[in-house]
Amino acid sequence: MVMALNSVDIKKINRRLIKVFGTKKLTPHKDPIGELVRTILSQNTSDANRDKAYKRLKEKFPAWEELYTARVDSIRAAIKPAGLSSIKAPRIKNILKHLSNGDGNPDLSKLSKKSVKEGLKYLTSFKGVGNKTAACVLLFSFGKKVFPVDTHIYRVSQRLGLVPDSCGRDKAFEILNEIIPPNLYYQLHLNFIDLGRNVCKPKKPLCDECILSDICPSAFLFSRD
Repeated sequence: MVMALNSVDIKKINRRLIKVFGTKKLTPHKDPIGELVRTILSQNTSDANRDKAYKRLKEKFPAWEELYTARVDSIRAAIKPAGLSSIKAPRIKNILKHLSNGDGNPDLSKLSKKSVKEGLKYLTSFKGVGNKTAACVLLFSFGKKVFPVDTHIYRVSQRLGLVPDSCGRDKAFEILNEIIPPNLYYQLHLNFIDLGRNVCKPKKPLCDECILSDICPSAFLFSRD
């Protein structure tokens, strides 16, 4: 089992990543429904496919309340580029229906007054919404102190030894939200994603180009391959 690095090391990691990927400042965008739908679309697909599907969905249904009466087939056709549209379309419609309070206008504004724990519990009660999706809504829409764990962050954190190799995504979410200082959640979340996309790639990580290679326990293993 790989032991987690201490908070000093995490701060060091953050400082180094800022040098490469820059400083990120959180400005909540106040569109929690959009964040929720967009993150559901991102599941098991690329960012490019997610963005294409989201754009097509908004072009066909400019207002979220339009999805209340929309046919599932129409939603499925719009989000086809994201993949798994036959699963995602009914889930999105069902979730927005539950959030509409019978008036067809979905609303998540009440999350602004809920704690992170309460917000996670509420959002993950919907089928198709896991910790990552719920955390993205809370962080990016409401500025809540929570650290979402996507596939890039999961991979990077395992290679850095922040979480055990054998742990699942939910356990990694739990660990990282404990060991990472809350004031670094937003900054480190985005820069870990940049690192995962551009350097710490799934099959062939560019360890020779990584600013963390001297403190990464996995760099030596990949350099021998």
